[in-house]
Amino acid sequence: MVLVYQSNDSKNSEAENEAPKNAPMRNSHMTPVFREQYNAKEPVDIIVNSTSFNDVATKIVEIPQIENIVTKPNGKTVNDSDNETLSIYMRTFLKEFEEANKFKGTEFEANINVSDVLGGVARFYEKIRTTVEYKGEHLLRRNAIERILKRLIWEKDKLKPNTNQEKMATSLVKELIWAKYIPNNEISTGKVNDVRATIEKYLNILEGLDNYPEKVSVNKARLWIMGVASSEIEDLLDPSQRDLFVKLMYLWLCDHSQWNDKGVPDHEKETQIYLAIHRAFTRSDDPTMRYYLLLREIPDWNVGGSEVITKFVLNFPKYYNEIESHLNFKNKLTLYRKILKHSSSFEILRQVVLKNINNIDELLKDGKKFDGEIREVCEDNYKKITKRVNTGIVRSIVYIFITKVFLALMMEVPFEVYRYGDIKYIPLTINIVFPSIMMFLIGISIKIPGVKNTQSIVDRIMSIVYTAKDTKAKINFDSATGSAFVKTFGIIYMIIFTIVFGGISSLLFKIGYSLIGVMVFFFFLSLVLLFAFRVRYYAQSLKVEVEKEGILGHLFSYLSLPFLNLGFILSRGLAQINVFTVLLDLLIEAPLKNMIELFEEWIGFIREKRQEVIEVPE
Repeated sequence: MVLVYQSNDSKNSEAENEAPKNAPMRNSHMTPVFREQYNAKEPVDIIVNSTSFNDVATKIVEIPQIENIVTKPNGKTVNDSDNETLSIYMRTFLKEFEEANKFKGTEFEANINVSDVLGGVARFYEKIRTTVEYKGEHLLRRNAIERILKRLIWEKDKLKPNTNQEKMATSLVKELIWAKYIPNNEISTGKVNDVRATIEKYLNILEGLDNYPEKVSVNKARLWIMGVASSEIEDLLDPSQRDLFVKLMYLWLCDHSQWNDKGVPDHEKETQIYLAIHRAFTRSDDPTMRYYLLLREIPDWNVGGSEVITKFVLNFPKYYNEIESHLNFKNKLTLYRKILKHSSSFEILRQVVLKNINNIDELLKDGKKFDGEIREVCEDNYKKITKRVNTGIVRSIVYIFITKVFLALMMEVPFEVYRYGDIKYIPLTINIVFPSIMMFLIGISIKIPGVKNTQSIVDRIMSIVYTAKDTKAKINFDSATGSAFVKTFGIIYMIIFTIVFGGISSLLFKIGYSLIGVMVFFFFLSLVLLFAFRVRYYAQSLKVEVEKEGILGHLFSYLSLPFLNLGFILSRGLAQINVFTVLLDLLIEAPLKNMIELFEEWIGFIREKRQEVIEVPE
């Protein structure tokens, strides 16, 4: 296979334009992934123009008969005649997916099996923890891994001496199984050993790190590294092959988008598209994206030894600054919104593939059956969304109520007694009742996608999977660079912000609110709107078309936007200073987990003694 790079730079020689066969790629997720993908009888030329993002999109000049592109789990092969309508994106994905899912362990590896006697206690604790520390459900496992790692590794802001990495890895996996973040009796001892090696790698990094970026504290750098570590461990334990699906969407977008802004370098465009897919498709948080960006910078990161660790430690400021620069791209949210409406189809496709992991090639050959499978997965998702929306509303109400009662007892009531000699019951009652009622009303107004949306998803997936149904419609990213009227809009927004807050404040003071009462009202109103819109966003996560708002909807958006922004700021602040999470960490989590682990060892001891009595011959 030959990769030809077309460039307007006349200084580039033909030798420079031809990519070395085995050279490590800086952008390992870019279009050169096609290199060596196919066992072709004739060469396949892929034209890539490096002068603009539009030309980075791949164009297949010639597609010969290709053999052995997909290998079935039973060892049989599917040749090109069976899959002649599959798109090049799907061919590439299937090849990599099959390689990634080859069994790499040994037949005799045991799986980690834990007792479920006290598992319910661990799960109940996690329910409390996740209610108090409000996070999206897709982030709970990674957050749990990071939290457990911190407890196992740190002691009074210092690394624990003489740590046993094997015991740490086993404890981590067991705790995740108890909390049902990963299934019981499915994680092999070999996988636990991989976790041990990963923990050892990051301990070596933390011990050797003495070179920090400018204006970055030691604690902030450590938290940065712990976030990356938890993401890598989740990637080890997660069988969903997240990044393969991200690459599939990335390759499709390369061929169905254009971004001609010359003010943004091609490398930055490529990286920002990749990150936008992570945000919109897999809903990755910053630590997860840092991990995948690090993989792009250091392709051997997962398998590298002491040389990779030394390289990272010596160049940590460079990697840190470059990764943070990518994450803080000024127009990242605009790009995210453009990609978001395309992510639902890839999410359904991901679920269909994982559901039919052993016969996906056969399913793709039967278009009618594939269509039915897509519709079935869509319906299952709509049911799950309905259930999770209800759960999300309840969690939000509980979180707000607990925090409200705490603030009322600690601030509002003492202030009013001190200032006025009595409690103002009407404002206090409104502050307690109004947020919960508003959350409930917004919750019941949320609409779940239906049949029309399912048909749109089916059509889009068919265009992704099959060449004949590909419309080749282009997505324009040029406006992702912003508008000339941004400053003007910003001034108008500040005026709206002032009018809304000023008007409501004046009304509250007239009905007897104190200054503290007004602050508490705005605090909870902002959090309620933020949580409600997050739940609403999740409910619409599979919507293909953007929902059209009426006049009342637009008016509500204008009035609620200031509160949403305030809620976002408050939510981030609460995540940093949440008193409840600190109390849970210090007073409950460590003793509880130690008790469960001790009980687990006791059960193992009793089981072993029982087997000795039964198995010893007389």
